[in-house]
Amino acid sequence: MLVGDDIGESTEGTKVEVTLGDIDLDQPTAVLSQLNVWLNDEGQGVERGVQLRKRKRIIPMWKIVEASEVVKKNLPKTTGLRTLDPMKAIPHDDMVKLLKLCSEWRHNPNLVMQFGNVEAEIEFFASLVKADGWLKGDHIDLGLYLIRKRQQQLEEVEISDWTTTDVFFMNHIHTCFADNKRKKEQVGWKIRTSLVNVVNGKVPACGLDWQNTYKVYVPCMLQKYKHWVALEIDLIQCEIKVYDSMVSLIPDQSLKEELGPLSITIPNLLHTLDFYEEGVYANECTRDWWCPWPIHRVDVPQQANEGDCGMFVLKYIELLSAEISLATCTSQNMPFFRLKLATEIARGDAYMP
Repeated sequence: MLVGDDIGESTEGTKVEVTLGDIDLDQPTAVLSQLNVWLNDEGQGVERGVQLRKRKRIIPMWKIVEASEVVKKNLPKTTGLRTLDPMKAIPHDDMVKLLKLCSEWRHNPNLVMQFGNVEAEIEFFASLVKADGWLKGDHIDLGLYLIRKRQQQLEEVEISDWTTTDVFFMNHIHTCFADNKRKKEQVGWKIRTSLVNVVNGKVPACGLDWQNTYKVYVPCMLQKYKHWVALEIDLIQCEIKVYDSMVSLIPDQSLKEELGPLSITIPNLLHTLDFYEEGVYANECTRDWWCPWPIHRVDVPQQANEGDCGMFVLKYIELLSAEISLATCTSQNMPFFRLKLATEIARGDAYMP
């Protein structure tokens, strides 16, 4: 489907001419190519060099909602996360909306668009749609929020298989570990409220109380290697699984050393909160509670470049939580997944199954 020239309504209520001619919306690579011209090309620098001196204007796009505010989707009973098609085509209307949005940025780089809690400048989408573009914590947090929100929209969530944290969770873990590592005995750990709120499901938005889940998915930046991995905290088996898209980068021992604070803090955190005394379910761990939880790497599809690790982490978590095969997690499909995430962020909702 070829789209002719179009005049779009700007976010500020004025008319902004958006040239969409010759963009084939049936070809995601064509859409990505145009977005990269608008957001990443060299000619943009001169225009931005002048306009960025002006005061930036923040334009709200959509707000974060809590689980209690989520409106349930009226979908057939047979529709669930397990019916999710990772490669389902992106609606043309959403791609046109994204193209218009990025065209506005092209003409006025001073615009700051607020998606949830993220104030996004032009570089936000530039790095998202660029091949090998590095995803930052804001990209991953918005992607995970939309995944959790969809879970709430689809289900009457009481007890679920899973929930996720945000990227700040690992910062809280390291802070807690540092607070307590000088203790000679791991008894009576001091636990910060920030971690308690995560376990109780108060944060992040649309998360669940861990007492009502079996698995917690965590995005983790391995600081020494500047590399994103996905973690699964298994609350039944009492172990930590690592989904790493570039296993050749980090030796197993180095990985376990970096994740050591997590493997030690989690059992102490849960013990301090009497987590397994609540009776919702019994863990199957035969180790003493103070023993560090073992860390296991899982065999998963690997990336073929240096910049896609963040995108792999999002897709691992999305597909694993839906109990869908990871077969589509390939470097070949990452440009499509980048475009899909960009349209989801622009619309404020993840696509339904």
